[in-house]
Amino acid sequence: MGWLCCLLLVLGIARGQEPYRDLSTAGVQFNGPGREIPAPDTLSAVRLGLLGPAQSAAGQELRQGVMQAVAEANAAGGYGGLPFAVVFRPDDGPWGVVASQVVRLAQEDQVWAVIGGLDGERAHAAELVAAKLWVPVLSPGAGDRTIDYANVPWMFRCLPDDRAQADLLVRACAQQGWRRIGVATEATRDGRTALARLLEAARACSLALALQVEYHPADPVAVAPRLGRAQAQALVIWGRPATALPLIARLRRQGCTLPMLGPALLALPEVAAQGQSLGELIVAAPADLSAPAPEALGSQPSYVALFAYDTTRLVIAALRHSGLNRARLRDELTRLPFAGLTGPFTFNSLGGRREDPVLMVARQGRWQRWQDE
Repeated sequence: MGWLCCLLLVLGIARGQEPYRDLSTAGVQFNGPGREIPAPDTLSAVRLGLLGPAQSAAGQELRQGVMQAVAEANAAGGYGGLPFAVVFRPDDGPWGVVASQVVRLAQEDQVWAVIGGLDGERAHAAELVAAKLWVPVLSPGAGDRTIDYANVPWMFRCLPDDRAQADLLVRACAQQGWRRIGVATEATRDGRTALARLLEAARACSLALALQVEYHPADPVAVAPRLGRAQAQALVIWGRPATALPLIARLRRQGCTLPMLGPALLALPEVAAQGQSLGELIVAAPADLSAPAPEALGSQPSYVALFAYDTTRLVIAALRHSGLNRARLRDELTRLPFAGLTGPFTFNSLGGRREDPVLMVARQGRWQRWQDE
């Protein structure tokens, strides 16, 4: 039968047919039971699960955004008079901790949805549990596009994906005439996934990579001499702030004046505040970070706080339409018209948000749109 499959594949290609099914446009549905379950009538609060690090700045920003959205919802009457309540479970430590915490949130705490997953590894771990326990999980901070590929109808990625970020950065290089770019990616799962996206984007724009290196998180500056010697017109540094910023700073101290570009991970207020010490730094920010935000989130809130705030507001709006039923809530999340501070929320059929990132540059300690500089 193998030869017959090959023959059919060749015939399909000859007729202009793709040899696969594009699930991102095919539609993923949840066809199981659950929509018939009535809402409980003994609740004292409507619980939302929150999963994130307890001991990091990003974790604090995540909680800040969620709590602000819940406070506003409760001030507006909650859910039919019932208050919304947040149940926080920390996911510090190995990413495997995530699975057990999602189980506790879904079964012990009886939350209606889980908000969390600030990187690809943790989002994937939460996704595996969501597929079994049938609880909506929304990630406000992970841009890993492979989250969508798992084809789990209970998982929603709310950040623009790494492919969209890579495309935007590479197109910016091409438009500026920077035809030879150097690329440095962190030696993590997310960094390696990003490298594949950057290579795809570079091929699409016919750009040459002057140098491609991977740096170890424990010693990111070790690759600085190689990058400094690269015959490049621009550098793309893709990693977490804790590793990418020391590398950028070392390159600047070495005298590197090339424009540098980075992912959404670097679109933080503390990065913009470093000003000229980082030189020209352009990021594929997940949203327009120069737009106004609620005072409670700060004068220049982190994108993590903004996306956590918007994601929570989306869940609350969907609950008010769906009622207290997880399956109907999942359905409502896929179709509810909603626009937040970070723009409209529209998901593809795999649960990935469609909105594109925005090129931002640090100027005078703040982020502003690159084309408006």
